[in-house]
Amino acid sequence: MMYQCIKCGKTWGEGQPESDGFSHGLCLVCLKDALTPLYRKRQSEEGNFDCFGKSDGYCDQAACKYRKICMGA
Repeated sequence: MMYQCIKCGKTWGEGQPESDGFSHGLCLVCLKDALTPLYRKRQSEEGNFDCFGKSDGYCDQAACKYRKICMGA
């Protein structure tokens, strides 16, 4: 199945969009952008810095639940 991001238009996956069409959703970059405010709010509520997505490749918040998602994408 081919997918197309409803925000940026990026396509991914395999299939024949000419006959099957596209399935729509958010690509990983747009999904991360959409979830950033929620993750920052939860970080604050859990007593961490509300720094999701602000890293320049370094993070010393080893106990943060969102560290892997933040640093990986």
